[in-house]
Amino acid sequence: MIAPAIVGEDVFLIYRTGHGDVSALRGLDLTVAAGERVAVLGPSGAGKSSLLSLCAGFARPSSGRLRVAGTTIEAAGSRRLAALRRHELGIVRQHFRRSLPEELTAQEIVGLPLRLAGGDDPRRAAELLDRAGLGDRLSARPAELSGGEQQRVAVCAALVKRPHVVLADEPTGELDGPTSAAVVELLLALAGEAAVLLVTHDLAVAGRADRIVHVRDGRVSAEGEAEQDLVVDEQGWLRLPRELREQAGIGRRVHAAATARGIELVARAGTVVVPAGDEGTRDLAPAGEGTGGLDVALRDVWKAYGDRVVLRGLSLDFAAATLHVVAGPSGSGKTTLLSLLAALDAPDDGTLAADGEPFGQLRGEAAAAWRREHVGFLSQTPLLAGHLSARENVALALTLRDDAGDGDRPDRWLEWVGLEHAADRPAASLSGGEQRRVGLAQAMVGEPAILLVDEPTAHLDRASGRHVVALLERAAHEHGATVIASTHDTDLIAAADQVVDLA
Repeated sequence: MIAPAIVGEDVFLIYRTGHGDVSALRGLDLTVAAGERVAVLGPSGAGKSSLLSLCAGFARPSSGRLRVAGTTIEAAGSRRLAALRRHELGIVRQHFRRSLPEELTAQEIVGLPLRLAGGDDPRRAAELLDRAGLGDRLSARPAELSGGEQQRVAVCAALVKRPHVVLADEPTGELDGPTSAAVVELLLALAGEAAVLLVTHDLAVAGRADRIVHVRDGRVSAEGEAEQDLVVDEQGWLRLPRELREQAGIGRRVHAAATARGIELVARAGTVVVPAGDEGTRDLAPAGEGTGGLDVALRDVWKAYGDRVVLRGLSLDFAAATLHVVAGPSGSGKTTLLSLLAALDAPDDGTLAADGEPFGQLRGEAAAAWRREHVGFLSQTPLLAGHLSARENVALALTLRDDAGDGDRPDRWLEWVGLEHAADRPAASLSGGEQRRVGLAQAMVGEPAILLVDEPTAHLDRASGRHVVALLERAAHEHGATVIASTHDTDLIAAADQVVDLA
């Protein structure tokens, strides 16, 4: 009998911090057979990324047993865990751009893990890139590739050494639908006979797996998708999906009664179901915050990287007090457009102006001063210092703006994003959705006239994503900011006052 690729039994993972202990996994049980493809679904903060971190040996279980590709994670030494990652595992990271050294070519990036594992076969890297449709991009560096192309390079790099287990954390979270489908197809094709553990929020991606498991509160709560089989743990706890509770009108209290057919749950009178995405939002904005927006205009803007033209004679108008969404497939220039609007880059030709004042050709300190005065920017990955608390991260954003402000401003903006209860928690202990909201508080604490957000709901479950969408609407409509967001999220597109399609 072939041993399972992954076996987890009663796995706990507790992060110990100076502000108290945070439980990421709480008695999780999971088995993945050799060669099986398993998708993991669950809300932000459920423990999905923590599970992958344990399986990769980046952390050890606080208790319980976990065996991956024949290695007992809780008992193995650091050298054995490093060997496991080097030879047995293929890891596709959530933020794939971090795994692509900017000074290397695509072929060099894909070949690097093979060399680190003791092999050196340039033909193998070229072969995988050709299968990925990048045979003509072997010499391209990451900055010359679109987001979808970068992710395909990252997938090839993870699978070049023919691993026994593939761990993929939201590999398509920043990609449009067709590109996501192509990346997942590539990942599963190149994985061969390897077992695949794939974390995702995308049901279409999960549908490609052999099996779907749901994780909530650090435990496996259900299996399947169309008709979920709910899992009862050893203590008898049962976790009901939020959507099911909302349909039944069940809030925080419920009466349970045994019947001839099973157990009947009845909502207690007076309890209220909070619609997904509304929890934690506030009726009023922080008093006195917001200076109003600026009308931004682009005229005949061109931008190219090497021989790849990204923006071709683009002319657009973005009005103040408006939520603008920039949509389009991966590689269409959404992130490039935001970089130009933030004066992080300059157009090759054309003009950008805010309230009639040009800013497109600003450089160095002049560009930085313009950003400090006018712009709040939330990148695809919030730039949080993991060892600092949520409050300290927001206060740091004020310091970088040379704005002392009043002492309670960070707390007021954390309250605005619904995270006043997490103000003292280290950023590293927050869920992905919570980190995104801290990043939004950082961007808003300087009271910017222009708020730029790049894929703000990527890697989030729908409820967390809708919460972020509601906050962006309020930034535009209550604070008067000019909010410009790039996205593939249909919920954010539906909420927009204006949609620009770069397709």
